[in-house]
Formats: sequence, C-alpha cells, structure tokens
Amino acid sequence: MEFSRHTKQVRVMQGGATVLRAQANWISVPETGHERFNECYQGAAMAYLSWAQNKQGRVLQEEYAAQKPDRMFGFRPMICNLEITDVWQEGRFLSVVIDSVKNSGIRGEYPICHRSADVWDMQRGVIMPLKLFLTHVPELRGLRVQGKRPEGLWLDRDGVVLYHNGSATGYAENRTGIRVNFVPRRGGVAQDLIPVLAPDASRV
Repeated sequence: MEFSRHTKQVRVMQGGATVLRAQANWISVPETGHERFNECYQGAAMAYLSWAQNKQGRVLQEEYAAQKPDRMFGFRPMICNLEITDVWQEGRFLSVVIDSVKNSGIRGEYPICHRSADVWDMQRGVIMPLKLFLTHVPELRGLRVQGKRPEGLWLDRDGVVLYHNGSATGYAENRTGIRVNFVPRRGGVAQDLIPVLAPDASRV
C-alpha cells in the first residue's frame, strides 16, 4: 500500500516574537475506498494544530505580554510536534503510531510526550481495539507494562509491542514510549491471528 505524506505548520506571534511553533505530519492513502482512514488522521492533525494555536498559543501570548522586557532575554518559543507514521503493513492490515511532543523551551525541562497506536483492518476501514487482542490472543493476556495494564499495542515485523504512557521519570521513556513485554512474532502470535480476529473488529 502506497502512502501520501503531509505536513502543516502554524506559528503564534506576540509583540513581534514567535511564542509557539507547531507542526503536524500525517499519512493518507491515495487509493479510493480509504476515506475513513484518511479522515481519521487528517482530522487528528488539524485538531492538534488547532489546540496548539488557539489554546496553547493564547496562553503563551498572555504570558509573554505580561513579562517585563528585561526578562525576555534568551526567550525560546514552545515547540509542538505531532507525528503519525505507518510502522507495519501486511496485506489488509496496518499499524500506525502517533507521537506528540511538547517542548516548553525552558532549559532543564523534559519535553512532554505521548504515544498512541492503531491497528487497522483496511479492508473494513475499522480500527481493531486492544480489547479484541486481549480477549482472543492468549499470549497477550495478563501482560503488564511496568505493572500497569497496557494502553494499547502496535505491530511491527518482529512481533507485538504493548505500551503505557504512565508518569515516566526519564526523557528516554517519555520520548519513545515504554517498549516492554515484547511478544515475538515467531510462534503464532497476533499477526498470524488477525485474519481470524478481523470479522469481530466492528463488534467489540
């Protein structure tokens, strides 16, 4: 399956200075019949940029305007990025990972990062929910991510990756998500079973 890749940027100004830069990168499928997929991620990208510009940007404009000129030396704008990427594809099935990163620009502060993921049945145009995998794939039942129930999963060529965004203490955990309880593909795991799971995807 071929993808088109899109980028859109916004910038928020105050008093002649840039207080926020935001960028969204997302994918779409140019072939007909994938409108639901395309609308999902274009909508997510536009909503993210709207949040950055109209909510986060306004807060920064007010904060900047309230500062005295002598306190603005070395000011750095906030940077917000959304990345929607295809990470695995096999036949009609596709995994997408969505990462957002908000960098305050304040020295010493870690970026605030969030990861989510979707597994699509592109033939049906539906996302296969985590519940479906946990219910029907024995290898995934009871697995935890640092002692917590997983928020979701994605598939790659080597197997299944469960993730949780909990309160991480280090930049590496925040930036990449917590890649633990990795279930290898060899031995008949989720990739081999999703054709069986797919008929139930729209009913879970």
